[in-house]
Amino acid sequence: MVVPAVKESYFLHTDCLIPSPDNTELVISTNLTKKYHVDVQRNILSAASRPTLLPTEPGQRIYSFARSGDRYALATSSGVALCGWSEVPGAVGCIERDSAIYSVAWIGKSVLACGDRGKLVEIDAKTQAVCNTYQGHQGSVNVVKARDPNTFVSAGYDGVCRVWDTRTGGEVKSLTPGLWAKAARPKMGKHITVLDVWEDWVVVGGGPNLSLWYLKEDTGFCLLDMVGSIPSAAKFTQDSIITAGDSPFIYHWGLSGKLKYKVTSKLERVTDLHLDTISRNQPFLVAAGSPAELDIFMDLGYLSHTVPYLTQ
Repeated sequence: MVVPAVKESYFLHTDCLIPSPDNTELVISTNLTKKYHVDVQRNILSAASRPTLLPTEPGQRIYSFARSGDRYALATSSGVALCGWSEVPGAVGCIERDSAIYSVAWIGKSVLACGDRGKLVEIDAKTQAVCNTYQGHQGSVNVVKARDPNTFVSAGYDGVCRVWDTRTGGEVKSLTPGLWAKAARPKMGKHITVLDVWEDWVVVGGGPNLSLWYLKEDTGFCLLDMVGSIPSAAKFTQDSIITAGDSPFIYHWGLSGKLKYKVTSKLERVTDLHLDTISRNQPFLVAAGSPAELDIFMDLGYLSHTVPYLTQ
């Protein structure tokens, strides 16, 4: 029996979009460990052959990133890497040298990292030493976000969002979206894969429906109903929340949780969003996912053009 060849593009999707400090360039990191480089201003695609933000180890995936000024922290399949835009990343202290790190965040002059070992570590970016370890999650910790210079929020497989304080080294609050009846989807599970934080507000989802929470309360504020879609990206902006998932739709919500509008991309599913409201006169939004292309929206809602990044 001859098995027909399957195009690589069938399996390929974007893990994350990594913008340059001035937001004019993007590195696209994919699940097949390939990276592509895009000049956003001119919509020019090239293979990411130069060392811009590329780990030195072959077969290494970049799951997510965090930026502080012109310094980058990368969450990769074999640890944490720190670098500048035009430097080759170097491995730094992490939970275990060969553990998968799913998410990173800057907090002050330190980097927070979490992954498949069920705990978070705080790494001094200068000395590359582990300053603190935060334990409390059961199972993998999928995402971490800084809330302010002293506190941060994490979430993971156990379905619990935990707020931590670096001054005390302990947990100060927790919430479980899957226990809120409006958000619960028992058949989908309780795990959390999407999280963003703005002041005292948290948007969170995964197995449970995407929902908005006020950290000073113990129950959800409102549901962000994406009509059964599994969320994969959520970002706070100055006056809205932008979300996407395993559908072509990108949702724009008011900070009250009311749907303002939704736009349709050419993607079958969206895995990451890049938002720029500062570097240009006209704000733009880049959506990536599957198939292997970028959809660029001017004024956040008008699909201006599509850039395929798998040329073979």
